[in-house]
Amino acid sequence: MSGVFENNLQHPSRTANPSTERDTFDVIVVGARIAGSATATLLAQQGAEVLLLDRATFPAPTVSCPIFHGNSMRILEKMGVLADIEALDVPRIRRYGIRTEEFDLVARLPRSNGRDYAYSIRRDVMDNAIMQRIRTYPGITVREGFSVTGLVWANGRVVGVRGRQNGKAEQTFYARAVVGADGKRSIVAREVEAEKYAAHPNPSCIYYAYYRNFESIGEPSAVVYASVEDREKAVLVFDADNGLTVVSVGVPAARFDEYRKDPEATLETTWRSFPEVAERGRNAERVTSIMGQGPMDSYYRQSYGPGWVLVGDAGHYIDPITGQGINYALRGAELLAEAWARFNQPGARVSWLKAMSEYQAHRDAETRPIFDMYYVGEQMQLINKLGIDIGRPLFRAISRRADLATRYIGISNGATRVNEFMNAQNIARILVEDALMFEMPHRLLQMVSGTATPTLRTA
Repeated sequence: MSGVFENNLQHPSRTANPSTERDTFDVIVVGARIAGSATATLLAQQGAEVLLLDRATFPAPTVSCPIFHGNSMRILEKMGVLADIEALDVPRIRRYGIRTEEFDLVARLPRSNGRDYAYSIRRDVMDNAIMQRIRTYPGITVREGFSVTGLVWANGRVVGVRGRQNGKAEQTFYARAVVGADGKRSIVAREVEAEKYAAHPNPSCIYYAYYRNFESIGEPSAVVYASVEDREKAVLVFDADNGLTVVSVGVPAARFDEYRKDPEATLETTWRSFPEVAERGRNAERVTSIMGQGPMDSYYRQSYGPGWVLVGDAGHYIDPITGQGINYALRGAELLAEAWARFNQPGARVSWLKAMSEYQAHRDAETRPIFDMYYVGEQMQLINKLGIDIGRPLFRAISRRADLATRYIGISNGATRVNEFMNAQNIARILVEDALMFEMPHRLLQMVSGTATPTLRTA
């Protein structure tokens, strides 16, 4: 199908829906949270008429305790919603990293897109702030409480959606393209039978809640507490909006059936097992319900086809421990909007399938390094069980040098390219330099002071 034909696609005949003002749009976006809202906004800025659908009525909770950085703020500003988010009572997080009983790799965030701070905001608060703004934008029609029940097909191509508004009679809407921004369990992905082409298991399940009166570490921070001795559990403590602190625990996926029986005990017992976290939370009061998620693989799905495309978690999902969910959702929406512009420009010679294949390839190229980095981390843990520990000396070495700590932390906000830091040559260099700068002088000092005796080996 040529780009010219697609750009002038005629919809099949239909009867106007009497309960709506219109039933035909340029684009229908299923899912109105971060990925969907960003997609709708960036397409509407190009002049597209967009129908934005969500089964929820905002504000509404969802399983997510996010953090986002300067790279995400750039796109939120582009959408025209950053000022609304910053008007919320939210601290600027400037310290970020990992803390264990052996090393402290918490450093100040480097600048990313002009900002050296991050935000952590409850999703119901953040999503509602965005929704209240974009519902005023020309070109975007918002329908909350609308559950999509299926897609509409014509000549082998998706041309619309069917669904119900608040459980009422089924309605049908038509468009030149349907965007699935409806999360991990996307109905759009299911209806088009989008297959996964890359996946690996995540080792943890998560539980989290928001607390009041959780002590800070001196300034707003986002710290992952982990144990080098018990690698099966970790705790995230992020300063969030409205004076709250989100505490999230990761526990072994293999024991999910056990943990799910008592989420409160799982959350409380786990975070209180870390002495510093227990001290910080000695006067804490939980003010939200406990939410959680069972084991779920990280994956890539085939994300485009005739008349349809996936964005956000619907097309690519990564372990939430990476802290990349918001950024990937926003950047994916931006890449999709750029692909739409190539397809939709007057006289375009780029077909829908070509433009969307470029979108998927670009998205994968940007996100795959962190996807692979965390997979390598899991492999390191398997190697560690064989008695070869690489991660422990590596992170200890990084923590001993402020310049390295800042560069490593910069992976989280895009200030540092993953492949430039987490490659075999650079890792080897870090370990060798650490041995020369710290390990060898320390051992020599021990020998000179008589606190250690060198071991002589004979053939």
